[in-house]
Parts: sequence; structure tokens; C-alpha cells
Amino acid sequence: MTGQDPRGDEDTPDESTGRKKKQNRRAQGEGSVYWREDRQRWVIEIDYGVVNGRRKRVPRYFRTQEEAIEEQRKARQSKADGLTTLDRRSRFADFLTYWLDEIVDPSERAESTKSNYRVMVNNHIRPALGSRRLVELKHEDLQRFLNRKAADGYSTSTMRTLRSVLRQALNEAVITEKISRNVAETLRVPKARKPKRNVAALSRDDGLRLLAEAKSTRHYALYVLLAMVGLRRGEALALRWSDFDESAGTLRVVRQVTRVSGVKGLVVGPTKSQAGTRTLTLPTRCVRVLQAHRTAQHAHRQAAGKRWKENGLIFPSTVGTHMEPRGLNTHLSKLCQRAGLPHLGPHALRHTAATMAYALGVDWKQIQQMLGHTMLSTTMDIYVDLVDSVHRDAASKLDAWFDEPDEDGGLSPAQR
Repeated sequence: MTGQDPRGDEDTPDESTGRKKKQNRRAQGEGSVYWREDRQRWVIEIDYGVVNGRRKRVPRYFRTQEEAIEEQRKARQSKADGLTTLDRRSRFADFLTYWLDEIVDPSERAESTKSNYRVMVNNHIRPALGSRRLVELKHEDLQRFLNRKAADGYSTSTMRTLRSVLRQALNEAVITEKISRNVAETLRVPKARKPKRNVAALSRDDGLRLLAEAKSTRHYALYVLLAMVGLRRGEALALRWSDFDESAGTLRVVRQVTRVSGVKGLVVGPTKSQAGTRTLTLPTRCVRVLQAHRTAQHAHRQAAGKRWKENGLIFPSTVGTHMEPRGLNTHLSKLCQRAGLPHLGPHALRHTAATMAYALGVDWKQIQQMLGHTMLSTTMDIYVDLVDSVHRDAASKLDAWFDEPDEDGGLSPAQR
């Protein structure tokens, strides 16, 4: 037989026109498998259901009729088993856009977290993995991605955030039936190369000099609190008078104020982590300074008159609203200049509180709780020089305790 169509069609008369038309013959159970002359391929159409209000059908092409029928059979079996037919054309970049816009942005996550997730996606994940098809992403691809970040010198914290973003995004892809399993679930965070962290902290004398210079400013109580109990800048600027228990001498830290990229105005939200929500027992000096600060603030409120907007803040702006965090940095920089000290940021006062606490014999677990770190290892990593000095001190004390007698009379040099 010559000129036979691969479809196995035969000519049949068309009763309306008298012309012959092609009739597509399919085997039983073959369904929507058909031949496309222009592509010279067998075709099946995968039905993805209703997408954006319209039914989505995507053709797939095969060299042989048998391959097409087998793929059609698998698709039908998956549907009968309750499994979705995976969209093999969806790119990871497109799904990440959906996840950020429709899942992350409307969620109750902190605005700073939303902003951080978007940065991680746009600066790291999308450039490296965005062109991949969702269904083709493998565990090995994602692990290599994290390993490269470690080799590039990124911190463990950054890699943990990247892993979290990958897990959450791909988990949503499973929920929306774009993929059948989350290949990011078992990712490991590689060991990061820990750069030397230079912790800027004031000595006792420099700290006293800075506070003496600040005493004439309206931020004096704020600097005392930062230097003595190690609050973060955003935590201090979000404090309200209702958080201060004068009789008990305690201060509740439950929120922070931040400036978030892409968000208009300051953002007031929960503390950086669950461990950041804490109640601090204040030194007597802090209690007295806060009492004096409240009296001074009352006078300032009266002088501001109608310009004052009461928010119950301990450290507000000149009109009662939340203080701009960057404004505090500017003020501290000028204060250091007047005190003859090198430029320092508010975080240096937090480090000062930790180093002073250590010098006074406070143990690391208490310092961790004071600072609001989630893990003790974080505290130890930041203050690694202090940890090393503890080890050296312990080693020298052990040497003295177990000092062996020498051969000359059985006495050590110290005993002789």
C-alpha cells in the first residue's frame, strides 16, 4: 500500500458535499491520541483543569503512536489514583513570583521577613534556579546551590534562610499540585567558613565617658539602657511605658520598630525571634534613670502642646511618634565625636553590655537570655574572643592545680 498516512486513516464519502474526508481511526482506549502532519508527530493533550478561569490543555508530542498511547495511559492512571497531572512547562521563577505575591505578601509574617524572603529570591534563588522547570528540580540541584553559597563565603544564617525559602515555596508547589513531592525537605546546610567577627565594644572608661557626654541630651536614658542590658536598637525604640514595671524593676521586650525596604513608613512588629520576647530584670541605676526620664518627658510633652501625638512610648521622637532608627545612629555618631571616641553604632553598646556582664562573672546562658539570642551558639560565636580567654584562663588554673613536682627535691618552682 503506497502513500499510507501514519494514522491509518481511510477515505470515506461526505454525504453533505459528496467529497471524501479523512476519518481518524484510533485503537480502543486510545482516547485523544492523534497525528499532526505539520509536526510529523503523534500528539496527546494533557488536561490541567481550570487555570485562571480557563481550562488548560497542553499538547505533548511523540515519535511513535505507542509512546503517545503509553503516556496517555499513565496520565489516566494518575488521575484515577487521585494524583495530579504535573505541569511540565512551569518554570521555577514563575512559581516563585506567585508564591511571593499570593502566599507570602498576604500572610501574617513580619514585614522584615517578607522583605528578606524577596531579597533571597531575587538576589540568589531566581538567578541560579529560576530557569529550571518545576518538575525537573532535583534534591542534588538545590544542595549544590547551597554548597556554592557556602564556598562563596555566605553565612550559616543566610544559608538557613535560603533553605527555608526553598522548602516553603516548594511545599506550596506540592499543595497546589504543581509537583508531587518537596525535594528541598531534606536539604542540609553546609558548614560555612566563619569570618573573623570584630566585635566593637566600649571599655569601662570609654563607656563612662560616652554616658557622661550623653547626660545633657534627651537620649541619655536610652544610651544607659542599651549599654547596661544590651537591647537591640529596634527593641528599645518600640518600648512603651506599659512595658516598664517600676515596682518590680523589670522591663518587657515584646516588639521592635524597623525600617523595611519597599515598605512606606516604619514597621512595628514582634521581636526578631521568640527568644527576643523576654522580661529583663533591670539594674537599680536603669530604674532610676527611667524614672527621671519619665518626669523629663512629661515636661517635654507639655512644651510640645498640640504637636505631641501620644503613643505611650518610652523613647519617642520630639512629637511622640516612633523615632527614626537611623536618626539614633546619627545622634550617637556626633556624641562619640564630642566624647573623643571612634565612630560607633548602637549595636556597639549592645556588645558593651555583653562584655561587661562577662567581666562581672555572669555566665554565658544568662548573657544569651539577656541579649535575646535563640541559641547559645550564636552568643558564643559572636563573643568568640571572650570564649577563648575563658578557655585559656581555665587551662592556666588547671596547670596550677595539677602542678607536678620536679626532680629537684620533689618541689615545684612555685613551692620552692
